[in-house]
Amino acid sequence: MGQLQDPVPADERSRDELRQVGFAHRFHTRKIKKLALYIVRNSDKKAKDAQRKIKSVYRKLIDRVKWIVETGELAWRLLSLRFDVKAMAIASELRRYLPVAKKITNQAERRVINGEQVPSAEKVFSLFEDHTELIKRGKAGKPIEFGHKILLVETGEKFIIHYETMAKQRADKDLIQESLDAHGKVFGCGPAVLAGDKGFYESMEQIKSLSGKIGTVSICKKGRRTAEEDARESSEEFKAGQRFRAGIEGTISALKRAYKLGRCLFKGFKNFTSSVGCAVFCHNLVILAGT
Repeated sequence: MGQLQDPVPADERSRDELRQVGFAHRFHTRKIKKLALYIVRNSDKKAKDAQRKIKSVYRKLIDRVKWIVETGELAWRLLSLRFDVKAMAIASELRRYLPVAKKITNQAERRVINGEQVPSAEKVFSLFEDHTELIKRGKAGKPIEFGHKILLVETGEKFIIHYETMAKQRADKDLIQESLDAHGKVFGCGPAVLAGDKGFYESMEQIKSLSGKIGTVSICKKGRRTAEEDARESSEEFKAGQRFRAGIEGTISALKRAYKLGRCLFKGFKNFTSSVGCAVFCHNLVILAGT
């Protein structure tokens, strides 16, 4: 089944609206693409002359985008004064993207022109979804990913009893108490087995403290182990806990494949979170139907 295509591109519609308020502006899509393409094609070159040329093109690109942003701010003010649905819609889009574009040009200038190391927390990784975070999980096939970390708490029956979409990344070891609190709210008591990967490990003092409240804590230690620690991880209870933990990997795979959680097509962090909730809800319904 085919889809109807809009015969008039967005930039043409914007141009028509701007002409009606007496604002004549020529779009520079080709020039911007040409500069960006040069940077992409030559960024791997290590020669000093090539690097100087790339920096010069970068500076030209940043200056041109700054000028376009300034022009966009003027266009936004003019379109906002019109009592027209189409003009107001374009103004709304400009109001959303202009601050993000400013932030992107600022970080590019700091990093490329001034040679400054910009922290990841300050970077914008997507113009359209500026809440996107860079995630490094240490996976060989995926050294870098973009999106948000999600905490899932699953029972032995495969029901997800708690989930959280993190606006800002948190270390796995800081999420244990939250997981236990969620379990306590649902069941009124602590779990018989707490299982997680090495990311949840903080110290043996943490493991011993949890072991006083929970029957089996199946979290592997990072680094070298003593004979006592080896014995703990060799016990049948610990191994059973790790087999149980492996089950959550199957659930994550199902959420990605069957419920399309691998890629969110919704706009905004609030809707991103809603998509996670919908996937979890559908997963639990399927599990309930199969019991």
